[in-house]
Amino acid sequence: MWRPLSSFERFTQQGNTTLLCVLMVMTLASSLLRLKSSSIHYGTQQVNDEKKYLTAFYQAQSALAWGGSYEWSMHLGWQCRASPSSSFSVCLWRATPTEGWLRGSSEKSEWLLWQRVIFPKTSPSRSQRHRRGWIDDCPLSVEQCLER
Repeated sequence: MWRPLSSFERFTQQGNTTLLCVLMVMTLASSLLRLKSSSIHYGTQQVNDEKKYLTAFYQAQSALAWGGSYEWSMHLGWQCRASPSSSFSVCLWRATPTEGWLRGSSEKSEWLLWQRVIFPKTSPSRSQRHRRGWIDDCPLSVEQCLER
C-alpha cells in the first residue's frame, strides 16, 4: 500500500543518487584523461621519430653535396672521407677512371643515399653529378656494398 514519505526519509534517499552520479562522472573523466595522455605520448613519439628520420636524411644529403666538391684520388675502389663536424661521411666507389658512385651516410649510418658521378677528362679528380644518378639502394654488387 502506498504511503507518503516522511521528510526524514526523503532527505536520506535523495543523496544516494547524487553520490552515484558524481562517482560515474569522475570515473568517466579519469578514463578520458588516461586516453588523452596515451594519445599525447604516442603523438610525441611520432614527432621524435620523424625528427630523427629527417635529420638523418638531410645529413646524408649534405654528405653527397660535400663529397661532390671534394677532390678524389685516381685509384679505383672505395675511398671515404668524414666531415669536419663528424655528423656525416661520404664514400666514393670509383668503378672506372671516368665513373663512380658517391655514398652519403648520416652520422649513425641510418640513411645511405647514392649518387652516380662522372669524372671529366679535363679534371679527373673532381666529380660531377650524373643528371639521373639519384638512387636509394646500393647499385653495386652485394660484395662491393658490404666492403665498406
